[in-house]
Formats: sequence, structure tokens, C-alpha cells
Amino acid sequence: MRENLNLQNCLLRSVAVVLTLLTFSPVTFAQTSQPPATPKTQVFDPHDLTGIWVRGKVPRGNSPLSGNRPPMTPWGLAKFNTVRGSFTYSRAPGIAPPVAPEKEWNDPMLQCEPVGYPRIMLQIFAPLMRFIQTSNEVVEFFEWGHTFRDIWTDGRKPLDSPEPTYYGYSVGRWDGDTFVVDSNGFTDRTWTDPLGSPHSDQMTLHEAFRRIDHDHLELVITLNDPKTYTKPWVSDKMDFNWAPKSPRSENEEFREDFCIYSDQASFFKDVDPVGAGEREEGAGELPQFYRIDIAASQR
Repeated sequence: MRENLNLQNCLLRSVAVVLTLLTFSPVTFAQTSQPPATPKTQVFDPHDLTGIWVRGKVPRGNSPLSGNRPPMTPWGLAKFNTVRGSFTYSRAPGIAPPVAPEKEWNDPMLQCEPVGYPRIMLQIFAPLMRFIQTSNEVVEFFEWGHTFRDIWTDGRKPLDSPEPTYYGYSVGRWDGDTFVVDSNGFTDRTWTDPLGSPHSDQMTLHEAFRRIDHDHLELVITLNDPKTYTKPWVSDKMDFNWAPKSPRSENEEFREDFCIYSDQASFFKDVDPVGAGEREEGAGELPQFYRIDIAASQR
């Protein structure tokens, strides 16, 4: 009888061990635990652009909309020939004018004029934007210049003759999961990009924003300006990464990146005359604000 009890106890202990092993086995864990959410699986609303977006790998450095700039009209070429710039773009030779001596630079930004749109999306030190959505508009706020543009979503149409401004007059609508923005009313005081590509007050922009997953946003810009270019100029596909806060600030708010004209001489004193994005060996160090953004743009 005692032997039978001992045998039963052994059997019970064996069953308990087996159950314990099964409970903590990888197979059981695989059946009961859930993998952490990734950007592609994390739930998001494709119609919600709210948040901070940091420029990704495209564009890199100081860039044009794309290396395939259309031929210019005689008016556009004449305006381009007046550019005396400081940036190069080796990925598309010939798209930038020859680098001018520093005393000849005539980049409006060096005089602390507003950068304007779309150039603000193409500057090496302006990679941050924040979208705020309301019932009748989307506000696109930029860290550089601490400025913004209104994108009206209340059904209005573009104005026929809006007052010329640096960021234009913009209306937006949803086409499926793509946020489409049409803009006009731009002043011709700005450059289209850091290389000095010109535009006239006839420039219009057609933009297509698409949030492809929780952490990634894409943008394609089509520029039409028959006074300056012989055909539309379509940008490379730009990519942006969602961020919980500004990576350039200790807090959640954007930095006040103002251009102060009284500080202009020291602000740009060490700018590389052969282009901030394409350094020559021995050219010396860039100002701190450039070094931060070059590193960010090349991640």
C-alpha cells in the first residue's frame, strides 16, 4: 500500500514539473504575449498630421526641389544670372551658380529676410515643422524663423489675386489618405531653394502629404511657374519622421530660431563659402547651428 502511495506521489510530482515547464516554455509565451508595436503596426489616423516632424534622408543638406530643374525661360534665366550665392550641389552639377566671393553674396536670407516657401523645407538648418489641425484649417509651424502658414480646409478656393506674401495663400483638402495643398500668391523676393533657383509672383505649388504609418510622412511638391520655367518642376519625394518633441530643444517647444539683423555679422561669420553641406578638407568648423543640423540631416 505504501509503495502505491509513493508511486502516486512520484507521478503527481512529475505531472507538476511538466505543467510548470509548459507554463514557462517559449511556445506558451509565444501564444500568450504580444510583440511590441512598431511604426508600421502602431495604430494611427492617416488623416491626422498633428505633431512634430523632423526631416529625414530626403532632402539632404541644402538642396533644390530635385536635381531635374526644368529649363528656364529668358526671364527666369536673367533673374538666375543675378544670383551670387555660397552653396554648391554636387549631386546635380550645373544646377547651382558659381560660388561668389563673400562680399558679393546677395542671398536674401543673409539679410534676415523671411526664407519663404518652399525654401524653408530645403534648408539644412530648417528641418523641423509642427502640424496643428483645427476644424477649418491646418497650421504648419516652422522652427526656423518661428513662423507658420495657414492651410485653409473649410472648402474655400484659392484666391484669384491674393496679396503677395512669403508663404503664399494655401487651401487644403483630403483626397483619400493624401492631404492636397494648393498655394499661390507668393512674392518673388525669395529664392526657391538655397542655390538661388528663382521664381516669379506667378508661382503656384501643388503639394501632396501622405502619412504612411505612425512615424513617417511623405511629401511631393510640384511647382508651376510659366514665367520662370518651361514646364512644371516636380520635387523628389521628401520624407519626415514623427518626433515626440523637438530634438533641438530641452523642452517640448520649438526653439526661437530668429535671424537678428544686428547679430548678422557674427551669425554668418564662419559660413563656408563653398557650401555648408559639402565641406572641403581644412575648411574649418561651421557655426554650432550648422553642425547640429548637418548631423541630423545625415542620420
